[in-house]
Amino acid sequence: MKRNGQITAFYFETLLLIVVFLLIILVLTQVFGLARQQTAAARQLTDAVVLAGNAAEAVSASRDPAELCSLLNENGNAEVLPDTSGVTARYDDGKNPDPLGAFRVEVSWQPEKTAEGTMVSSEIRVCYGSSEQPVYSLETASFKEEGAA
Repeated sequence: MKRNGQITAFYFETLLLIVVFLLIILVLTQVFGLARQQTAAARQLTDAVVLAGNAAEAVSASRDPAELCSLLNENGNAEVLPDTSGVTARYDDGKNPDPLGAFRVEVSWQPEKTAEGTMVSSEIRVCYGSSEQPVYSLETASFKEEGAA
């Protein structure tokens, strides 16, 4: 009889150990799943920051929205907004120019004339997918010499 009790205890302890291992595996699966989601979000944010920085450099190097569009345009991925108040460009997940890309970079062009020239303020918004909520936004300004738009 004593031998039967030992076997039952062994089975009970083994079952308890299996349950503990399963719980640990479930918790670790959840942790790794959340880590993967956060990694994807961090990668998306990093790409958005790079695209916004590139657009800011293009703003400082251009004299008007048409020139800004030509600097950003590769493979037809950029267009001047109808009221010439800015430019929209699209990029794929690898930050490559793509007219159907997931990233949408919107650059506003707001000139303000001064006695010495023109100060152009721009807000750069980087959105992902069809979302209107920006992943990242940046405000910049650039001085253009007299005669620049």
